[in-house]
Amino acid sequence: MKKMIGILAMLFIAITMLPASAENVTYEVRSTVYDNRDPAISPGDFYWDANNFPVLWYQIKPGLSSELFYIHNTWNSSSVIKLGDKIPSGDFYYVSKPQIKRTKIASLDEGATFIVDGCDLKRYYLMGFFGAQHMVMPTDLSNLSKGCNSDEIARILMDSDEKKNMLTGEEWKLPGGWSLVAQQIDVKGNKVYLELKKKDEVVDTAVVSTDMDLTKQEKTYIYKDDDDKPVFYCYVDSVFRGTDSDLVVLNYVFLRGDIITINTGDTYGIFDVKGFTVPDIMDGVNYAGSGPGTVLNTGDDALIMASNKDIVLSAGKDFDLYGDIYMRNEDTTSPDLKLTLKKKFTIEIPDCPDNVTPEVNSTSSDATDERPLASVPNNAKVQDPIETAETRQTTEVVQSSAKAPGFEILIGFMGILAAASIKK
Repeated sequence: MKKMIGILAMLFIAITMLPASAENVTYEVRSTVYDNRDPAISPGDFYWDANNFPVLWYQIKPGLSSELFYIHNTWNSSSVIKLGDKIPSGDFYYVSKPQIKRTKIASLDEGATFIVDGCDLKRYYLMGFFGAQHMVMPTDLSNLSKGCNSDEIARILMDSDEKKNMLTGEEWKLPGGWSLVAQQIDVKGNKVYLELKKKDEVVDTAVVSTDMDLTKQEKTYIYKDDDDKPVFYCYVDSVFRGTDSDLVVLNYVFLRGDIITINTGDTYGIFDVKGFTVPDIMDGVNYAGSGPGTVLNTGDDALIMASNKDIVLSAGKDFDLYGDIYMRNEDTTSPDLKLTLKKKFTIEIPDCPDNVTPEVNSTSSDATDERPLASVPNNAKVQDPIETAETRQTTEVVQSSAKAPGFEILIGFMGILAAASIKK
């Protein structure tokens, strides 16, 4: 009995020591270190990619990446970079090269194309924009082999190959304020009337048939913008008409956000947009990923930005770049240099009911508001493709139970122990 009393006493002490509320948790993602004393470091240029800075966009399958932070060592190309050196304005680059990839809906047809209403949905161009995945608009919607326009990008809000069962009249809430309604099924049970909405306003309607003699392309519903570029599409897998309710099964649902145009001269943090083709100085750079697509060749389509100010590599100095990414010079003794790129993320743990999910945000040292992944610093321009109303609604969340334990759990333990004591 004395032992039981001791256990109950310790539980009571534990209750009194619980925090009144949980605090947000901040963590940092860091690149590998540029250490000029490392014999593996060669004189001349240096770059970070998705292999050594995991903030950058990377698709493990099939091994696609697009982004580089590139130091062009023009001031002393025969030597490694040292503490106290100055990276002159224009010599620090951000590069993103679009990569072509099969879409989810491509699995419906093994042909060379999957043309729906003049648009080839077989593949799309993808690239990272300071870590966040974006779709790049193709040059020719019906012939993807003609390349893409690196100056037109959009967030992918949804791209799924999971089936969705919808009852007639049901409204399916999609990211970015979009929704889809299967309004009704015809009396024969092979056609469905779809209604696409944005912010509760109907933007498009269509009747899609699932007749056996139709092609898969004819069973695909697509909605395009004013420039005939796909915004939303889905495959109508099947339709069922019942005595009490009707059902439609959808698959391969795709939705993108608004197209953002990037112009030469636009500014993103310390970077100015210089153009959309790979310069000579990066010819032959083989960066993260696999295959010929992850080699930079002079003239390749790519988004090219260059620094608009000098970067002095002073000891213990942080230098903000863009989108909560910054450069850090560790406090070392000259001429030793330990240089990294870093990004901070914050897990928000609010004081709220148990069913509220914490949200992951990234924050920079000078941020004064809460920002989503790869978000915009205070001095960013309006055209930033990361900071749109749509992308705020599609910020990634962490399914976490990180919260202060409730009294009810500990009281339950106390009850169990007390019952065990009585039984003895």
